[in-house]
Amino acid sequence: MSHSGVVAGLFAGRFAVEISTNLTAWTAVSSATVKIDDVEYTRPSGEAFVGGSSDYATLTIGKYQPVEITLTFLYNETLNSATNITIDRIHTTASSLAVRWAPRGLVGGVRAFGTSNDDGTSFGLGVVTGVTMSALDPSDPEPYVVMVTVRTPRIRQYILATSPTDLSPSSP
Repeated sequence: MSHSGVVAGLFAGRFAVEISTNLTAWTAVSSATVKIDDVEYTRPSGEAFVGGSSDYATLTIGKYQPVEITLTFLYNETLNSATNITIDRIHTTASSLAVRWAPRGLVGGVRAFGTSNDDGTSFGLGVVTGVTMSALDPSDPEPYVVMVTVRTPRIRQYILATSPTDLSPSSP
């Protein structure tokens, strides 16, 4: 079988990431200072073998599982840096943080993603469940980083505006 189409690869180095503590003010944390680990959507399933004419199990599906987003930042102590924002969030009673990102960056009409607390129609604050600071090892050539894990009930998928300057969704 011959394939007539060629799928264009995606260079992940041009992505855009923003974080927020209140869903109103968003801080851009893109460029070489952040990475996002794999984001995995899961739903549990069940099975039962029942009588009848079928040789196969009957499958059922459960509710969506919460999603964990792990961001890794280069350590930075400047005012309003991603490091300071995320470390401060774990030490508050409202340890919440919203994250939104676009794998293709600030490109009009492309898909973007963000934390959501509903069925994915609006942004929502996730919960910061962990902050890890890398080991201070003088023999380690790697840069010093801070990793933050945000847990959210759902991921919102949306489309960026035509000429985006940030990761706001396009108007309906």
